Amino acid sequence: MREKMAEKDVMEIDLMKLLMAYLHKWWLILACGLAGACIALIVTVNFITQMYQSSVSVYVNNARNNQTVDYVTSSNLDASQKLVNTYINIAQSDRVLELVSDRLDGVYSVKELREMLTASQVNDTEIFKLYITSPDPEEAARVANVMAEVAPREISDLVEGSSARIIDYAKVPESRYTPSYSKNTVMGGLIGCVLAAAYLTVMFLLDVRIKDDEDLMALFDVPILGQIPDVETLDNGNHHEKYGYKTEPATMAKGGKR
Repeated sequence: MREKMAEKDVMEIDLMKLLMAYLHKWWLILACGLAGACIALIVTVNFITQMYQSSVSVYVNNARNNQTVDYVTSSNLDASQKLVNTYINIAQSDRVLELVSDRLDGVYSVKELREMLTASQVNDTEIFKLYITSPDPEEAARVANVMAEVAPREISDLVEGSSARIIDYAKVPESRYTPSYSKNTVMGGLIGCVLAAAYLTVMFLLDVRIKDDEDLMALFDVPILGQIPDVETLDNGNHHEKYGYKTEPATMAKGGKR
């Protein structure tokens, strides 16, 4: 007996009924999705600071700038590629950032410059890029170009027998780097839809009413022998014929006689 009661206490979720609950309230999910998208767009436009990013491209060379090289071998390229990570770490070091801060008249501290700076290798080549991110596009380009002036010289001084050359200097970015209006809007819409689906799921699980014969059988674990039809939903006059008899509606004869 206790085992049967324990089995009844286990909550089972009918996925088909849950799906029908979602479809029945599709307008609620859609409305929450649209509301979430609108809220995300408003927040993104009005409360998130727009950031701009500018970059410089640096070429890694395993030879000195004044050293003459007749030809470049594959071993030279491999050595240059292996030096990329070393160069990136030097460019992000306190030594380089302190010099950059001095060149910028102390406007930015070393910590602030490190937060603005990111670097990455370009497609496993001997080229890497230094990125500067700032809410001011002109300032992003200015700081990046100062990095381009300071970093290669320090790299050449620290790594003997190698050098770094600037391929492309930074330009003032014309469009923002972050945030993405479209991405945030879509994410807000998805979050709204998920919240609506979660609400409908909770309401579905909390609804313990008996709605059909399957719910009744699951509750009492007994077979259903018969059903009483809801005659109110049938057309007047037609339900009698359905159950084996037919009645004619009474008519009033002219003069008040039937």
